[in-house]
Amino acid sequence: MKNLVENIEKKVNKLIQLYQSAQKEKEETLTENNQLISDLSDKDKIINSLEEKIKLLRITKSVSTQDDEKNKESRQKINEYVREIDKCIALLNK
Repeated sequence: MKNLVENIEKKVNKLIQLYQSAQKEKEETLTENNQLISDLSDKDKIINSLEEKIKLLRITKSVSTQDDEKNKESRQKINEYVREIDKCIALLNK
């Protein structure tokens, strides 16, 4: 009878250890999942920012004229707009 109780006790202890191990693994997985979601969100923001810059560069190239001085002025103005937009995006992300 004592042997049966000891067996049951060992099995219960083993189940408790397995449960605690599963809980720890679950917490680690949830933490990793949250980190990956955060990373993905950051990457999406970077992609959107780069896509906007690409659009502006395409606009810059399409606006190009034969006059080098006007080209330079246009590019400088567009670069100012890009910096201003980046500042606005940074403020919105805070």
